[in-house]
Amino acid sequence: MYYGLYAFISSFVLTRGIFLLYLSYRGLSAGEIAIYSVILNAMTAFCEVPTGILGDKIGTRNSVMLGCILLSLHAVIMANAHNHIILIAMGGIEGAAYTFVSGSDSALLYEILEEGEEQRDYLSVNSKLLAIQSITMGIMIFAGGVIAKYSWETVYYIQGLAMFISMLMLVKITKREKKNFTLNKNNRQKNFNRWKNYIKYDSKIVFLMFVLGFSICDGVFCGYYNMNQLIFSKIGINVAIIGTFFSASYFINSASYILVNYILRIINRKQMFVYGLLLQSIILLALVVVSDKRAFLVISIIACFVPEIIFTVADSVIQDYIISEYRATILSIVSMVRTGMTAICYGGMGSMFDQVSVKLFLLGMNILVIVLSIISWGFYFKLNEGKKEADVS
Repeated sequence: MYYGLYAFISSFVLTRGIFLLYLSYRGLSAGEIAIYSVILNAMTAFCEVPTGILGDKIGTRNSVMLGCILLSLHAVIMANAHNHIILIAMGGIEGAAYTFVSGSDSALLYEILEEGEEQRDYLSVNSKLLAIQSITMGIMIFAGGVIAKYSWETVYYIQGLAMFISMLMLVKITKREKKNFTLNKNNRQKNFNRWKNYIKYDSKIVFLMFVLGFSICDGVFCGYYNMNQLIFSKIGINVAIIGTFFSASYFINSASYILVNYILRIINRKQMFVYGLLLQSIILLALVVVSDKRAFLVISIIACFVPEIIFTVADSVIQDYIISEYRATILSIVSMVRTGMTAICYGGMGSMFDQVSVKLFLLGMNILVIVLSIISWGFYFKLNEGKKEADVS
């Protein structure tokens, strides 16, 4: 219950849609705002793995709590600071704070379910929480814009209070110490020799390749999502509709998370992953052949909808293969790889976009997704084989 309250309240991200405008309101130039964004992303990338390792040392709950405290502190300072250097430096605090939460929050949920021997329900529970968070974020981003018309500082104070209350919800969560830490020295060393205790099932290389393949797929999907602004503009869709599309995306994503639970009643997780990638390939191909703008928009909505289902399934697969002692570390590494792949794919797609037509761009992306899907399917099937052999033995 307390984790659910944390997930809900921590979604009060009123500043997410206006934080760059707030910096402008404080008098920062476009160049200084760009520096803030660079520092934010650089600190996120730099701190992702170290904070994941720390999360395994101090506990996933404590790691998320620390992240919430830093986010609360960040919001309060942002509301009161006027010095440009301090405001820019806050980008580093924000980036570092999110890395304490990233990976550790989902690891904490898995560990809570694992204690009650309910880890098989992780996909279902997590998808419901993601749906609630996505809806809440969409509402709060809208609310932040409305409140900012009257008081910019109030937006940050509300967000800071929400992060502090989220931390208090985490304090209420009690769980046993990890069993891995009770192993004697010889057992720990024996476990360490089994590829550093990171992954439960053989082959470890297959698991890593699955993560890499999925991360590249996810990078293409995220890059495509961001590129939609330019794609829509290039085919003549007006700015108002483009803005509405992205505002609605949070609510669309929430529907995809809810849908996961219903799909699981019909097909299993493996089929959902395979069919999801296949469906995404078909959808992207449909974008190549459709000419009507309204049809293009509808298909684009579906093209942003399906990857959320694929991500939710892949996340549950990765959770199953991680040993608890290193869960936060591995999830932080996975998050870093996904972020890196998104940056690479987005950069590559951006450089190609002006060189070709929209149709040719989408066709090239579709071919890439088909190739990556085939690779991901292969490694996922191999993962299942390794897990079944381990369960039998």
